[in-house]
Amino acid sequence: MKLDVKNRVLTLPTSLSPDELREKLRKWEPWMIRIDFTNGVSTSECKQLTPFADYPLGKFGVVEGALPLAEFAGGKLLDVGCNSGYNSLYAAARYGMTSTGIDVFPRHIEVSRFLSELAGIPADFLLGNAENFSRPEQFDLILHFGTLYHLPNPVLSLTLAFENLKPGGYLALETQVYDHPEDDKICYYMHMQNNDPSNFWALSTSVLKNCLELQGFGGIRELLKVVPKQGLARHMSRIILVAQRPA
Repeated sequence: MKLDVKNRVLTLPTSLSPDELREKLRKWEPWMIRIDFTNGVSTSECKQLTPFADYPLGKFGVVEGALPLAEFAGGKLLDVGCNSGYNSLYAAARYGMTSTGIDVFPRHIEVSRFLSELAGIPADFLLGNAENFSRPEQFDLILHFGTLYHLPNPVLSLTLAFENLKPGGYLALETQVYDHPEDDKICYYMHMQNNDPSNFWALSTSVLKNCLELQGFGGIRELLKVVPKQGLARHMSRIILVAQRPA
């Protein structure tokens, strides 16, 4: 497997002809992420959802520069809200990690297994919920990207993340936060925002970090924050941070 490092594009190997692969990819239309293949085919040729992620490894790329991932070679990864499995497959191929991806949507699990088999990259993909998936002290790294604000009980999910990590393991978290300029403890109940029934809570940055500390996490580092500039959205930011379960 190769990676376009500049643009964070995943290119998976395949022995299928372009026409054979295109036929198989159409089964999973519409696609929401771009994956390229070594035979020249790309999911960007298929019907697409809006928004469409051209560079799905962008979040992992931010974390990759901040954590000693080379030390986890051969270790275990949990990918919470794995979507189509691209982060799990990349970690397995690049770092030799044993990847487990969980998601609540059967379609995501089916696509992830299809891509894993197609590329010959072993990974385990399971139907699972961030609020009840429990394998205590099994994982060296947990990816928790774009999932926390979709959960009715985000604190329970953080509790399980701490418990599922081995001592010394890392949590990499990306989520939406609500930062009110007058009170850093205010959180935003965003259920049904944009008519999305899966939206629930945008914690404030302060509350999020405090929750991580209360679970026992240390070494909390904010890696990236994207702040909108106008309207109500100016209080809603995207944040990427990492935290460690103490050894």
